[in-house]
Amino acid sequence: MKLRNLINYIEEMAPISLQEVYDNSGLVLGNPDTEISKVLVCLDVDNEAIDHAISDNCQLVLSHHPTIFKGLKNFTGTTKESGILIKAIKNDLALYSSHTNFDSADGGLSDLLCDKLGLKNIKVLKTTSFDSAEYGAGRYGEIRSTGGMEFISRVKSKLSLDSIRYVGDIPQTITKVAVYNGSYDRDILDNLIGISPVVLITGDLKYHDAQELLYNGIFTIDAGHYGTEIIFVDVMADIIEERFSNINVIRYKGKDVFTYY
Repeated sequence: MKLRNLINYIEEMAPISLQEVYDNSGLVLGNPDTEISKVLVCLDVDNEAIDHAISDNCQLVLSHHPTIFKGLKNFTGTTKESGILIKAIKNDLALYSSHTNFDSADGGLSDLLCDKLGLKNIKVLKTTSFDSAEYGAGRYGEIRSTGGMEFISRVKSKLSLDSIRYVGDIPQTITKVAVYNGSYDRDILDNLIGISPVVLITGDLKYHDAQELLYNGIFTIDAGHYGTEIIFVDVMADIIEERFSNINVIRYKGKDVFTYY
């Protein structure tokens, strides 16, 4: 099967037009007419993921995070990005990512994270219009009234986390939850204030942003960038396997760059 057939299918679900301005989703390296039969799906394109794809004779690495975000000035192998690209080129590996467009898409990563945590009546947190429809970053929804500690335990269990960090006093009961997977973006603060969630779940929370959330009374769980997005691997692998029975999918989850003890 040609690579372009898989790309077209993914981009029907998550159009590239939905990506954030800083993003670099789409085909980063390769020829859309390449024949593919084996795909490695991962969160991050690092050397370990590339080596795994090579050893399994894959023709494509499909990641959530793009291999490169900005233009490269050289391909000497002295930077992480150029070294990965050189290795991929030498081994005829195509590289494709579905990042913030997949986060924002209807039924994309943000919605799926909400489903995993048991949220109902899910709505877009920060909306944007595209093709006469509402899309956008982040989500919020409702849960049956749940104790704060019980909810924290649920988050850790559902996301397979050994630990989390949080900001504010643990609420007695939680009924409304906002989710912003990946890195927290302070541009959503006004949206959060407007909907007044009891708790926000996000990742990569900076100190001063945490102070602002605390000041505005938004109890926040930082479940980590990896922790809130690693579900991409199973989600995307399931999507491909369901649609393309002739493609062999390898799931590579790697590990969180942070170690907790």
